[in-house]
Formats: sequence, structure tokens, C-alpha cells
Amino acid sequence: MRLSLQALLACLFLLPLSFSSKAQDATPASETLISSTTLSKQDQWHNLRRWVALTFDNSNVIDMEDPERGTMVIKWSCPIKLDSECIGATAVSTYVIDVRDGKYRLQRINPRISFQFSRPDIYEEFDQARSERITADFRLINGVASRMFEGSFEWPANERYDEVIDAYRETLANTGQYRTERDRDRGKISDEWKKAERNWQLIRTPLTTLRQLDAAMVKSLDDALKHNDDF
Repeated sequence: MRLSLQALLACLFLLPLSFSSKAQDATPASETLISSTTLSKQDQWHNLRRWVALTFDNSNVIDMEDPERGTMVIKWSCPIKLDSECIGATAVSTYVIDVRDGKYRLQRINPRISFQFSRPDIYEEFDQARSERITADFRLINGVASRMFEGSFEWPANERYDEVIDAYRETLANTGQYRTERDRDRGKISDEWKKAERNWQLIRTPLTTLRQLDAAMVKSLDDALKHNDDF
């Protein structure tokens, strides 16, 4: 088991590099929101700068800003904790914000999930169940990447990703939680159901988290660009 796990870990570090160029070729998705406000362009710009300072740890998220035109480009990312010892995920998106007298425009460009693979600290001491779980997690993400995203480990937050989640949710729904009535009475959940539920959670959690983060930030930005601080 030790040799097979070492071979697996070697694959974890090699495969993302070989697929990285394909992720760059994807056509960015975009969603545009235009909203009215009672504030001037100058006041909105002040509020926008303040919002960035209060929302993000540092101003490095600002990729470009033009105060004269009232345009700012923000590229943000946020790590997502997954229930896996070898796989992590990051939510990534770009905001293009334009402020004008009495209105603003927000463009959300290419929201996506980027998966990363890490090497467990003491893999030589893993028991068989733990090793098999790590192998299954890797095969899950690698398999979806190969079948649905042309081998890329950056998955756009779009309808295709939703279809993947729906497929794994359907698999879970069609998997018996208990093998027998006796197991049901004892509360003994089947290994097949546990695996299907784990797969569904690993697939859906990153996209769900990205959308929650995006919704919270859009609401926060809207409040900021409409807030009249007459102090």
C-alpha cells in the first residue's frame, strides 16, 4: 500500500501542471449588474475605495484603477476548506466596477473554482482505509476534470458545473442509505451511501461557497455605493 500511495502522490503533483494551459483557454463568463444610486461619481469612488479596504485583507486585489474614469478592476480569490486530506479548492473571480453620477455597473467575469492537490505529511503511516479515501478523492476530481472540463482543474461556475452537481446528487438519491431493514433499525449506514454522499459534498461545496461569497460581496458593495455618509 505504501508504494501505491507514493505513486499516487507523484501523480497529484504532475497532472495539474500538464493541464494548466487548457484552463487558460476557456472563454470567460460574465454577468453584469447596473444599479441606480443617489450618490455622485466622486462619493461613490470614495465609498468604493473604503469598501475594498474593509472587505479585503489588503489592496493587492486591485488590478487596475482609474479614478478619473471611475473604473476599478478587482481580482479576488478565497481558499475553501474541503473535507479531504489531499484536495483543496479556491474560489476565484474578477469584478469590474464603473461608477458614474447616479449609477454604477458591476461586471463579474470568469468566476471559477480552482482545485489544488497537496501531499499529506506522514503518508507512510496511513492505514488502508485512509489511503483508499485519499485515492478516491483524487480520482473523483481528476475524473470530473477529464470528462467535463477538458482535463482542467479550474472549473467555471456555470451550467456545466451545475450539471455535474446534479449528477452526483442523483447518484446519492438512488443509493440506498441502508442495506437492510435491520441496518436501518441499528442506524448502520451503507458504505456505498457514505461514498456517494462524500462525493456529492466534495463536488458541490466549492461552487456553493463561491456563490455565497459572491452574493455577500455584491450585497455589501451595493450598500456601500448607495450609502450617503453625511458625517
